[in-house]
Amino acid sequence: MQKKITIKIGLGLLILTTFLVSGCGSTVTVPVVEGKPTVIKNEESSSPPSAGGVGVSMRVLWTVSGYKMGNNPLWSEKDARDMLFKPLDITATAIIFDGKTCRDVTFQKETLNTKDYLASAFHTTPQILGITEEVVEVVKTNCNLPGFDQYLRLKDRRLVIYLNGVFFYFEPNVNY
Repeated sequence: MQKKITIKIGLGLLILTTFLVSGCGSTVTVPVVEGKPTVIKNEESSSPPSAGGVGVSMRVLWTVSGYKMGNNPLWSEKDARDMLFKPLDITATAIIFDGKTCRDVTFQKETLNTKDYLASAFHTTPQILGITEEVVEVVKTNCNLPGFDQYLRLKDRRLVIYLNGVFFYFEPNVNY
């Protein structure tokens, strides 16, 4: 009698586990419009799919480590503070940030005079942002995620992204 109950409980747990595992992931097919990067909102994870399309990658290349409020920001100090420690992943063809993915991204890098670039693009100075480098790498993309159409890459590998009137600093989490 007890053996039958144990078998029934085991079978029930096996069926329940099967339903849970098969229902955890979902696949969304998104049509690609030629020449435009695709943005997909990731409901379950902000990590990119792993190689081969199986499972979820847990790698995070950068995290928001700090911010400086720009002139007349659209966001409050609290909004900016809430962005701290959010993960960012950039691959050869994608940018994944804040639950959104921009696919088929192209990157163009330019080395520009820091003072001139910041003055013309953001009406600020390197001193206000704490940047001491005379030249900076500007990365321009075709990604339409807010803040990622162009961003700065500093010599210490930090990224600076301007979003809603706030400059966000991303610290690298990996070495390459």
